[in-house]
Amino acid sequence: MRLVLDLRKVSSHSERCRLASEADQHGIWGTVVTGPPGAECVEAAAIAAVTSNLSIIVDVDGDAAHPTTLAEEVAVLDQISRRRAALIFRGETTTKLSVVALLSGLSSNGVILSPPPAQTSVPVFAPEDMPEVDLEGDLQSSAAIIDQYRDANTPFLIVSWDRPIKELGRHLVGRAASPDFPQMVADLADEIDPIE
Repeated sequence: MRLVLDLRKVSSHSERCRLASEADQHGIWGTVVTGPPGAECVEAAAIAAVTSNLSIIVDVDGDAAHPTTLAEEVAVLDQISRRRAALIFRGETTTKLSVVALLSGLSSNGVILSPPPAQTSVPVFAPEDMPEVDLEGDLQSSAAIIDQYRDANTPFLIVSWDRPIKELGRHLVGRAASPDFPQMVADLADEIDPIE
């Protein structure tokens, strides 16, 4: 399972960039961002500029923009981020199909994107494809929540986290990937390099 850090509720632009940079450094798979309607990809591009490996998932209201405009913005984001863009699409099915076609290099209503996305096809998810949880308790209760979703074969999990990103990366990323996560290694790392 891949953990996705939720930055949609973080109000400060500089704080979102700082958290995304830390998530990138500590092995978090991705982050989900949004912005004012029509400007969601602007915020995502700022995250792309301060990260190297983090997947950037843009949560958009697909009914707030023309499908071609939305697909063009996501394609440019995919180029800027070097194939790290993805989309959570909230909106009408016909609009979603048009956006998916355009982000897959296909024609939609006689339009083909130029430049195309860097990926062969930018992943487009429905909100229900990515469950969301607030990890607010101690590490033990957070680990139990991660275990529950991992054992249910959930491919992605969006997590809200209000403690150091280093702690999330050290204690829960490996656990999300494998039921054989060696907790004692993370605990020993805490002794050697305490989390502040």
